[in-house]
Amino acid sequence: MKVLLVEDDTYVGEMIKEGLTYEGYHVVWVRDGFSAMREALEGDYHLILLDIMLPKFDGMKVLRRIREVKDIPVIMITAKSQVEDRVEGLSAGADDYITKPFSFKEVLARINAVLRRYKKEEEDIIKVGDLLINPRSYEVYYRERSIKLTSREFKLLKVLAEHAGEVLSREKLFAKVWGSSYGENSNVVDVYIKNLRNKLEDRPPKLIHTVRGMGYMLKPQDVS
Repeated sequence: MKVLLVEDDTYVGEMIKEGLTYEGYHVVWVRDGFSAMREALEGDYHLILLDIMLPKFDGMKVLRRIREVKDIPVIMITAKSQVEDRVEGLSAGADDYITKPFSFKEVLARINAVLRRYKKEEEDIIKVGDLLINPRSYEVYYRERSIKLTSREFKLLKVLAEHAGEVLSREKLFAKVWGSSYGENSNVVDVYIKNLRNKLEDRPPKLIHTVRGMGYMLKPQDVS
């Protein structure tokens, strides 16, 4: 487990690094915002411990830049205890906060808690070929491209992905997504399938297949 520690206070940095190293973590320690931004964006880390008050770039600026390109656990370290400061960090994408002074036991407990949450989210992710769906964050990626969907489109795609390789009738899709009986003359499922195709299938192969007289099936080319 590789941790990026960003802390300009020598005593705090040494305490955290020695403790995490003893616990089996590989720790890279940097002391300013510029180095932190470079390491966070170019390195491969499982978690970042990020102080707010840093030389060159402050921790908030580093955090916002990280969140533009990466989804990685970030725990902020701060000497500030005001509610407004904690709210600002959490709103910018921090996963947790540690307020100085603190013990190493608290640091370790918060790291373990954050990593457990991320592990649970990873287990919940639905992956079908090049399609990734995160039910918790409502994020969808297809061929490494972020896809923006409405809530109903997301629910329809999620149902199709959960039953990948299986033909689902319009009636079944309507019941699962809209939660009511299927209207005999309704074409709402077909309209939403068309919307999904327009957003997902910018080039071959097809992702959502029509099975004539039966319904729809999600089946990427690389899924047997």
